[in-house]
Amino acid sequence: MDILTHALSGMAVATCAVTFTKGKALRKAKVIFTGALGGLLPDIDAVSMWSRFDSTFGALFNLSDTGRVIYGSKFWYSHHAFFHSLLASVLIGALIILLVYMFRHISSKKKLSFSSFIQNHFIYFVVFVLGYWAHLAGDLPTPSSVWGGIAFLWPSDDYIGGSGNIWWWNNYDIFLLIFCCIVINLIMPTISKRIRANKKVFTSVVLFVTLVLILVQVNTRQYDYAYKGNTTKYAEMEQNSKKEQERILGKKLYRLMDRFDRSMKFHF
Repeated sequence: MDILTHALSGMAVATCAVTFTKGKALRKAKVIFTGALGGLLPDIDAVSMWSRFDSTFGALFNLSDTGRVIYGSKFWYSHHAFFHSLLASVLIGALIILLVYMFRHISSKKKLSFSSFIQNHFIYFVVFVLGYWAHLAGDLPTPSSVWGGIAFLWPSDDYIGGSGNIWWWNNYDIFLLIFCCIVINLIMPTISKRIRANKKVFTSVVLFVTLVLILVQVNTRQYDYAYKGNTTKYAEMEQNSKKEQERILGKKLYRLMDRFDRSMKFHF
């Protein structure tokens, strides 16, 4: 799935989680940003496709394989490997919290209690992990390709997912559902006052309904995008995914999204 939808999926989870914590607008904005970061970070393993990977990371770590080979392999640092696992979500989340604490501790003139810091920042860890999981969930229904899914239970050698229910990109319908979820939850304070709804319940219901609608869309595609290894039908599947979106969204909305897609400098 594309990186923008991944980021928004983490943000959507955060807009719900933020209602379970107290704090000013800036703190809540940071929590939502943390969710987006969690949604983005698993694809850090795609850095091996960077044009300068071999001359930088490859040379630094004396890697015998090129970045492109690493990307499509099953090394722990390959795409869809360690960084696409439950273990990585917890370890990286904990590492980030620890680094923030160390920075605050060094820069602070007063003694900073570690236990108090963790208690005050635990929501960031939770939201980061949930955003991370949202990313993993988004990759499960994509094609197996050369990996056979994602290493969800790393260090287990078993990869799961890769059903090919959806294509790698062009999932505009899913993007729009997630976007609407975020917008509704962000304006929730105004809505909840008018309808006298509990904020936590309101955002949870919105997130749950969004998830159900996404599952419906994922499982009602008319085209099959499943393939293992490499495929000669890549271009055909790409076009089919576009046709699928035009059927779902209608011509006008599809054209708008397609125009937005073409304006992006990355796959969407």
